[in-house]
Amino acid sequence: MDAETPRLVRDGTLSKRPLLILAHGAGAPLTSPFMDGAAKGLAARGLCVLRFHFPYMELSQTTGARSPPDSAKRLLATWRAVLDAAIKLRNHGPIVIGGKSMGGRMASMLLAEGRAPEARGAVYLGYPLHPPNKPEKLRAEHLKDVPVPQLFVQGEKDSLCDPRVLRKVLKRVPTARHLELPGADHSLSRSRKAPMADADVWLDAVASFVVEVTT
Repeated sequence: MDAETPRLVRDGTLSKRPLLILAHGAGAPLTSPFMDGAAKGLAARGLCVLRFHFPYMELSQTTGARSPPDSAKRLLATWRAVLDAAIKLRNHGPIVIGGKSMGGRMASMLLAEGRAPEARGAVYLGYPLHPPNKPEKLRAEHLKDVPVPQLFVQGEKDSLCDPRVLRKVLKRVPTARHLELPGADHSLSRSRKAPMADADVWLDAVASFVVEVTT
């Protein structure tokens, strides 16, 4: 898949529904239990959800060989191409963008650069605020430049997002909202064996946020 020709997977109907575009994280495809559960759970709550692969992940899924993530430039170009494709598919109505971990971070960068003016909001499912257990190396400077409401859904025990550091960061981000999940990790779960076992809380919150910012 090229950045110019994204392949989209849709859950839910487009007609009169808010549209949420979700990107996957660095290591798992759009078909992962988390992405599948999130998309189907949000569709059941009245949203239309579009998922897509970044080029490196599409290649990995096609060849069976693990590939490292694309450059930030290509990831952002893919995000923009997905937005263009979604607009053509939908032809009307507001859009919210976001994703799991890296996918959400790339969405925030696109917004901060002013390259996603169609988006009414952003949803980050496990935002990677810093490398694992290195809260001093922040990936947050651009967040204050995101011009739309942002919802951060974070696990209390996320090794890529120290909750104490995130709270300090978000004090400087007037558009931000924060949902912290007690006992959950970077996967927003308290159990690796049942990743969606406690998902109703954050699925409800995400659906409510998307409806609010698109109406």
